[in-house]
Amino acid sequence: MKEQIKCKYCEFENCIVKQGCAGEWLEKISDNKNRLLYKKGNYIFREGEPIYGVYFIKSGGIKVITTSLHGREQIVRLAKEGQILGHRGTGRTYYYFNAVALKDSEVCFVENDMFYEACKNSPDFAYSMLFFYASELRRAEMRVKFQAQMNIREKVAMAFIYCYELFGIDKETKLLNISLTRNDIADIAGTTAEQVTRQLRDFENEKLIKKNKRDIIFLNIKGIAEIVRDYKNE
Repeated sequence: MKEQIKCKYCEFENCIVKQGCAGEWLEKISDNKNRLLYKKGNYIFREGEPIYGVYFIKSGGIKVITTSLHGREQIVRLAKEGQILGHRGTGRTYYYFNAVALKDSEVCFVENDMFYEACKNSPDFAYSMLFFYASELRRAEMRVKFQAQMNIREKVAMAFIYCYELFGIDKETKLLNISLTRNDIADIAGTTAEQVTRQLRDFENEKLIKKNKRDIIFLNIKGIAEIVRDYKNE
């Protein structure tokens, strides 16, 4: 746990709490939140654990994963600063997803009672949360729809574009601003690590990427986006 900083003095302006709450309720959340640090690979919460509250990401990157009946992991979504974790458990007793830090991350934790009271008493905050839920649901629905229609090439390309739009690419190194394994890419794409490896070889032959050991250097992100252009326009 880190030393508390009042929300109104926090330098992170994209926080949904800071944008949606004001006055009394911003102060209440500020006084009752906990700032937590998670190292890369640490679990923020695990499937089956009791739900105590909601996590607001201040910095870093986190993957939300679920496990199938056969033990296969699948990445449900990726989350970055300004986004929320644990909100899908609202109204439930236990988490039914895992959340794992992809890199060192800082989050602010707000317990359920405080979160619910803020939603009921701060209309702007409730309005912001409503649009967050709607936007996330829309992305999830489109992702399921597209994956049912795509071939392997398109699935891997869409996974890269998803990560690019969320975290961006370093201008100098041409690497994603998040570290992903082949298994992570496969879990996002809904395919296997072996199929990802074969597709990376094809992308490299087309000069879209360049592999450097475990790193993937993006030479032509626009070319990768072109592969899934028809889906992005829907």
